[in-house]
Order: sequence, then C-alpha cells, then structure tokens
Amino acid sequence: MKGIPNMGNLLKQAQQFQAKLAKLQEELAGRTVEATSGGGMVAVVANGRQEVISIKIDPEVIDRKTKRCCRTLSSPQ
Repeated sequence: MKGIPNMGNLLKQAQQFQAKLAKLQEELAGRTVEATSGGGMVAVVANGRQEVISIKIDPEVIDRKTKRCCRTLSSPQ
C-alpha cells in the first residue's frame, strides 16, 4: 500500500522521541526558577517538576496571627 508509513520505523521514531522527552524532563527537574511579586515582598522558588521549594514573605506583609496560620497550613502533613 502506497502512502502508509512503515510501522516499524514509526514505532522506532516514537521510542526515540519518548527517550528524548524523558531525558529533558529529568534535566528540567534539576532546575529551579524564582518568581517575585509585590516588589519582591513575596518570592516563590519552584523546580522543573512544578513543585514549590520555598516561599518567602516579607514580615511587613503579614501580621503575627496570619503568620501563625500560614506556618500551620504550609507544614508537611
């Protein structure tokens, strides 16, 4: 049948693409990015897996009661 790609080659290309994608995902996992808001009063660092690594909030932004609540909410369970 003319015009139908060789399934063996198509499968091989898909496997190569999958291997490249896995390698890129692993490389990205080791990278971090930092975003800030409010003129630097809030900063968040995340990794390439879209996991939040840290959050820094300038003490002037929140009061003590809110700070206590934030600590409780952000504590690992």
